[in-house]
Amino acid sequence: MARRRLELAIQAGQSIAKGKEYPEKFSRVSVDHNITLEKEVGGVYSLQYSFDGKFLAIGCGNGTIRLFDTATGVKLPDIRKSRYGGFPIMCLRFHPKNPSIIYAGTSEGQILSCDISDFVHDGSPHDLQHVQSDKDERWHEIIRERKGSAKNEINCLDFDYTYTRYATAGKDLSIRIYDAATNQELSEYTGYDNTKDPTEQQFSGCAQRVFALRWHPEHDDVFITGGWDRQLKIWDSRNHDGVRRTIHGPHICGDALDLKGNKILTGSYVGKDALQIWNYSTDYATDRKQRPQEVHFPAGEKGPFLYAAQFCDNNVVLAGGSGTNSAKAINSETNEVLGEVKFDHPVQALDTVWGGRLFAVGDGGRSLKMCSLK
Repeated sequence: MARRRLELAIQAGQSIAKGKEYPEKFSRVSVDHNITLEKEVGGVYSLQYSFDGKFLAIGCGNGTIRLFDTATGVKLPDIRKSRYGGFPIMCLRFHPKNPSIIYAGTSEGQILSCDISDFVHDGSPHDLQHVQSDKDERWHEIIRERKGSAKNEINCLDFDYTYTRYATAGKDLSIRIYDAATNQELSEYTGYDNTKDPTEQQFSGCAQRVFALRWHPEHDDVFITGGWDRQLKIWDSRNHDGVRRTIHGPHICGDALDLKGNKILTGSYVGKDALQIWNYSTDYATDRKQRPQEVHFPAGEKGPFLYAAQFCDNNVVLAGGSGTNSAKAINSETNEVLGEVKFDHPVQALDTVWGGRLFAVGDGGRSLKMCSLK
């Protein structure tokens, strides 16, 4: 969660600079840019704002990686060009020590390093006439994760708040931690292997695909994962077997896990009680009477079936999925829906910056919307 800490620092400076113009309470949602993508990109699978909110990176179903100027909604030259028969970009993260670098995780087991330095001038988007539009690919592969001959599918990647490490997880159930400076693997926590005797397995790791991973914003050795096995696993990278404890319940199928202080937000791919806030300090396994806070996501008979969720400021959470084909901003204390961004296809990805004052949502079709909470 290096991202959360950097955003808060930048946000504090902007709040001082803007004074009363910076909203202390949200009341509505505005769609600022409505963008239609080409059919061949195969939908939006991942989104990530730069730490200062000036750029938005998107990862597409055919392996394309694009960058947009958030002030104008203008698409910049592709970082990774559209490719016939390509595979999805499952996750994106701006590098906290070098914001001109974006890391991308692919469903082919690659970690790509993308260089956007030629788009930036004095920290702001460069005039397009100075950008080489016909430049060859602005990326290179730095890691390819394999287990034997099988390629991993990297569904999630996150940096710790010291900016010195990042971790990945996905289809092969392993959690891998890398040195952020050298990209060398530091440790691996393997998942459950149903071909082995359970008593002989080294780690009490993940049992099914992992779709979300977040480092704790205050404890540099702690991170949390979630996925198909309906378990939030709280890990400590100082421990040999990794897992400190488990919270049972959330069925996570996308980037629907977020941390803010001691609060854990989860969005589950289920028909009811899909949006929940858990307390990091509570041992739900020991004290069965303790239950998470339920945030009501109105979805009628269809149910929420969430793929993505994030905390915003002012007790607001943002979540979206396939039940309503929309993303909703909801006050978690009152369950008031502040606004809804509708699509023709399931919402697969969203991201926020400046505490949700800017956010973007992408669907599985051709639509990308840049929005704001006001």
